[in-house]
Amino acid sequence: MPDTKRQPYLLSADEIDLIDEHDLVTRFQNGDTAVFNTLVLKYQTRIANLIYRHIKDTETTKDLCQDVFLKAYKALPKFKRESAFYSWLYRIAINCCIDYLRQQNRNKTITFDELTAKPEELLLISKYPSPSHRVEMEELGDIINKAVQQLPEKQQHVFKLRYDQKLKIKEIADLINRSEGTVKTHLHHAHRRLRELLQPYLDNRPLEWNGET
Repeated sequence: MPDTKRQPYLLSADEIDLIDEHDLVTRFQNGDTAVFNTLVLKYQTRIANLIYRHIKDTETTKDLCQDVFLKAYKALPKFKRESAFYSWLYRIAINCCIDYLRQQNRNKTITFDELTAKPEELLLISKYPSPSHRVEMEELGDIINKAVQQLPEKQQHVFKLRYDQKLKIKEIADLINRSEGTVKTHLHHAHRRLRELLQPYLDNRPLEWNGET
């Protein structure tokens, strides 16, 4: 069993992965703020990779990564554990990316689907996910699936054909006997509606349509 009293930087990657973040969060909220260093060590690489995928700049990624963990440190005392810790941290990181991109593109509206163009990107699928990562992906996947179920029938059908079955626009048009323009319109409205449905999740607010009131 890992020696949790050792300094975080002396722990191996396997030991860090086995650390129970729920226990660390409890200790932090009970006043042991030093354990936050272990949370940073456990997740800093994944958060940095997430940010870099959207920002594409190494130095800016470092700055935003620091911002994410600073915001998390300040907000953690009020963390209510309504989601997995990493899901909560993920939302903070995405919001930091949105804020940064909005500042860089003041005349352009940054949309949810620009940062999460594919459902699998939001799920953060990795080739060798850890057990805890799998749980987080399942939670996020469940939320996305429930959001898709809120779409009107035609939009939902086209969306699933596009992203679940990986069909091209023309293939979808041929399959449902509609024009490519109609397919694109359905997808456009589906993206816009999903953005509205999922925005509260990114803002760490309850999802009223999911009964979180």
